[in-house]
Amino acid sequence: MKSARATLLLAILVSGISFAAEPELKCDFSKAALPEGWKAVKGEWKVVEGALSGAELASDQHAAVFNIPDPHLNSSFRAKVRFDGAKGFHLSYNHAKGHLFRVTVGNGVATLSMDKDKKDPASKAEMLAKKEFSAASGEWVELSCSVEGNQVRVKLGDLVLEGTHPGLAKEKTGYRLVVQGETMAFDDIAFSSSK
Repeated sequence: MKSARATLLLAILVSGISFAAEPELKCDFSKAALPEGWKAVKGEWKVVEGALSGAELASDQHAAVFNIPDPHLNSSFRAKVRFDGAKGFHLSYNHAKGHLFRVTVGNGVATLSMDKDKKDPASKAEMLAKKEFSAASGEWVELSCSVEGNQVRVKLGDLVLEGTHPGLAKEKTGYRLVVQGETMAFDDIAFSSSK
């Protein structure tokens, strides 16, 4: 009896500590209205034919940026992405004082890298993983990114990028979709997170 109770207690404790990895659907863009707090920072963003479409505006002189707030330490993020003429895109994570890390896709490669600290002149970006990747224009590709402590794992179609860095274990402000050039579409955005 004591053994069964101890096992049950251990299971409850471990499940409370373990990161809940299955993302919860937040928006499928079946309606034009966006969830509260989701907003365009740069570029042109709109819901078109059941997907969020983003593109650079020349007047911004900056990539298109869309912010999804979700303060967290650990998280799982999932979405479908489609290149509709974009040169590239980033899934970017920030901390309260600036850029933290990003997944970058473009020019036939996918990279996972820590961002440099713009406030520290000695700071440099640090690549954690890089692999060849290309997607046909108009093709939907599944993207997922899971962060737990100092580890991150990204899946883009069948491609997997993984990295470890002590800087990953910071509280993050949410997720940023960044589009370089023409249109990129996003759909079925899902995430779950914990502090």
